[in-house]
Amino acid sequence: MSEAKTSEGAGKARRTRTTEVYDVVVVGGGITGAGIARDAALRGLSVALFEKDDYASGTSSKSSKMIHGGLRYLEHGEFGLVFESVSERRVQGTVAPHLVRPLPFLIPIFEQNRVGLETMNLGLWIYDTMALFRAPKMHKTFRGDKAQKLEPLLKTDDLRGALEYYDCFTDDARLVLENIVDAVGAGADCQSYTEVLSIEREREGDKVSAVLVRDRLTGAERRVETRAVLVATGPWTDEVAKPFGLNFKSQLLRPTKGVHLVFPHERLPLKRAVTIISPVDQRVMFAIPWRGRTVIGTTDTDFAGSADEVHADFDDVKYLCKSANDYFPSANFTPDDVIATWAGLRPLVNEDSEDESDVSREHQIFVRGDGVLLIAGGKLTTYRLMAKEMVKEAIKWLRGAGALADKKLRRPRTKRRPLPGAAGLKDPSGKGVKRLAKSLTRDYPITRELAEHLAWSYGVRAEKLAIAIGNDASLGERMQPDLPYVWAEVEFAVNHDMARTVDDVLSRRVPLLLVGLDQGLDIAEQVADRVGALLGWSSETRAQEIARYRRTVADSRRFRKARDQASVDAHPKAN
Repeated sequence: MSEAKTSEGAGKARRTRTTEVYDVVVVGGGITGAGIARDAALRGLSVALFEKDDYASGTSSKSSKMIHGGLRYLEHGEFGLVFESVSERRVQGTVAPHLVRPLPFLIPIFEQNRVGLETMNLGLWIYDTMALFRAPKMHKTFRGDKAQKLEPLLKTDDLRGALEYYDCFTDDARLVLENIVDAVGAGADCQSYTEVLSIEREREGDKVSAVLVRDRLTGAERRVETRAVLVATGPWTDEVAKPFGLNFKSQLLRPTKGVHLVFPHERLPLKRAVTIISPVDQRVMFAIPWRGRTVIGTTDTDFAGSADEVHADFDDVKYLCKSANDYFPSANFTPDDVIATWAGLRPLVNEDSEDESDVSREHQIFVRGDGVLLIAGGKLTTYRLMAKEMVKEAIKWLRGAGALADKKLRRPRTKRRPLPGAAGLKDPSGKGVKRLAKSLTRDYPITRELAEHLAWSYGVRAEKLAIAIGNDASLGERMQPDLPYVWAEVEFAVNHDMARTVDDVLSRRVPLLLVGLDQGLDIAEQVADRVGALLGWSSETRAQEIARYRRTVADSRRFRKARDQASVDAHPKAN
């Protein structure tokens, strides 16, 4: 169960590589930027990546947690995107089986639905065909009593039938992290909390020569020389255009906001993800069993403002509750039932379309003559292909500019190369992960439940946690009584997964922000003590970190202020 060599020692260090000039600087540490850095480093390019916050802290940790083929894209005739997506779903299940797992989806068909049962059945045959019949399982059609018994809380009035098909769900933040870990292992210099302030050029209108960066935790600034700059900033694309000296005639993106709500599992105990068509506006969303909770999402509405200020508002919460209650009347969700929310922006390429949901999820790459390349749009499922295309364009530009000379490059083989936690687990069915969990239980003093949690979260890297627990049993104690996370994961987050703040740990490494009944506030001080001891924090820094995490939780609860005000307005005398 030895960990892949590419990830050894990559976690703790914010590795600073000594080099005169980088071949490429990647701006942005979301899934696309992480994939680009990994692809480029594996080819043999010298690479630096700078992310102004934590890795995956933007859209890449605020998705619907799905690796999917885009079934609904068939309706818009985007066959190329569907084929590309179902193919990549297979790839991701092979190179990261511990992070990309099959999940059954149910599509209930009611009398009033615009698309009938037989039409949807035909669509799913096309979907399975485009996957070359290599989906986790083929779809099935259920009618009558069989359809009604699939999910007991689903409404049965006018239910004509239901179709079950398979896509995959993932830990989106950890998918980003493992790409970063592998990139660092391949020689990339990846730095979180490091903001690119500007791009320098040799002369006005000439090629790029360097970027000016600032460490946001220390305030230190430095100049980093590079031959090319690859911008992968997702929904921040238009915001960085001006300071980077990128002049576009119009806004590149049409960002749309996606909000998810987290509820107690017992309120809606699902075995499958269920497709919902909102009675409010006919938009498609899902009810998803996830991490011992139930998630309802997502919205898809145009957003104007800074990408740093994206939160669920009261209207979002009411809309999602109303939509879910239409399909699951007995759940009777209200804003008071919400455990947590998350909200992110889709960085959709701007195009003429009245409906936000009709905007294409395709990506575009812009290559400038000065050595700045920018990628916009795209989706989580196809990040590897996007990264590959971006790096190829960069190499083409570098060679054209004479910047690579006779440098020999390698093929990255990312289609087959496992991510660090998947070394030896090339089995999209998950059998390898299950065998790993059994061996952890056999070789170390941990329970089967804990072994399964660690194996599905960290893959073969879980052995490091098992060893730590074997040396100190207290590290195997749960952080929350109803969730599987243990204290060893906090130390691992810092030493191996590059966490630098309390927010890094509780929002993305051990995401109690999303699933904890108190969103991690009840243990934030203990986490700060452990992280601070590893990173040498002063008492002042510790207090600042706790306060910062409390602000993160408050941001996810902003909708409650509007809810409370609505209650006051409705019952003025009672208040």
